[in-house]
Amino acid sequence: MEQQELIKLLSKMSIEEKAGELFQLPSYYFEGGKVTGPALEAGITDEDIRLAGSCLSVTGAKRLRELQRVHMANHPHHIPMLFMADVVHGFRTIFPVPLAQGCAFDPELAERCAAAAAREAAASGVHVTFAPMADLARDARWGRVVESTGEDVFLNVLYAAAMVRGFQGKNHDLTQKGRIAACVKHFAGYGAVEAGRDYNTVDISERTLREAHIPAYRSAIDAGCELAMTSFSCVDGIPPAANRKLIRELLRRELGFSGVVISDWMALRELIIHGVAEDEGQAAQLAIDAGVDIDMGSALYIKHLKELVESGALSEALLDEAVLRVLTLKNKLGLFENPFKDADEKAESDLLLCQEH
Repeated sequence: MEQQELIKLLSKMSIEEKAGELFQLPSYYFEGGKVTGPALEAGITDEDIRLAGSCLSVTGAKRLRELQRVHMANHPHHIPMLFMADVVHGFRTIFPVPLAQGCAFDPELAERCAAAAAREAAASGVHVTFAPMADLARDARWGRVVESTGEDVFLNVLYAAAMVRGFQGKNHDLTQKGRIAACVKHFAGYGAVEAGRDYNTVDISERTLREAHIPAYRSAIDAGCELAMTSFSCVDGIPPAANRKLIRELLRRELGFSGVVISDWMALRELIIHGVAEDEGQAAQLAIDAGVDIDMGSALYIKHLKELVESGALSEALLDEAVLRVLTLKNKLGLFENPFKDADEKAESDLLLCQEH
């Protein structure tokens, strides 16, 4: 689909439909297309589910094809859904954890592992992986050290780019069989949390942030990474999901990232806990102002963006900007022409745990 066609599609969408594109639906919110207990507790309706732009942690070609078929039949504009999952060090065939891969000092091997994982994940219907994790890890107390490729800046740079190439292919053609979009995480400086405590503050100098932590994210972006995920930690006292300086100025303007920015799990709701947002509506406004395109799990966008636009607190142009990035990613994956992409039970049977992998 040409870009002008995407813009035309966007112009036909209601505010509710646009907000839906930015809502990532956890798989346990629905069963057989129906709202379940956890969704009801979160205030999610059948209509919200009908408009959801992406879904988290659903795998299996048969189920994904059925979910996509039902979703497109019910969606007002028949826009396909994105399916995302953590494919960090293998899908069904499991490779050594990223820290161990870093110990191998072999980025080319890591690229081959990522390519194998992408083939298996794509056959099971996955479109996006939340990898590579490019966070520099130098405090052994941090519980997520295992997801990093280590403490060396240069090594992290090489591995971040290699994994992106493995998942997406060297020519960046995501429509090709066995390719999935990569999401670099967690922007920025997540590995520098104080005392190694997850979700904690990050208190480092501008020089240390730029010289030690930013290079691996930049490497993934330069390699063509299609998504970036914000971190949970506070940087200069502001959580990245509400940090306009970090997302719009550093990530987008300075590093030149033009892809989709997604929050980490429930990070928008965390803005209230961090004390930077008074309530859900303000949390949603701060996040989209900062440049977060997709709300993972918290449902604050689907619940509050419409009222924010109608009250004048949020520009619809800012909403359109985020939605167009999501539609563009779907188009790069070829989902408008082939909404099921590589999801195939036969290929799944052949590829998962195959001898080559």
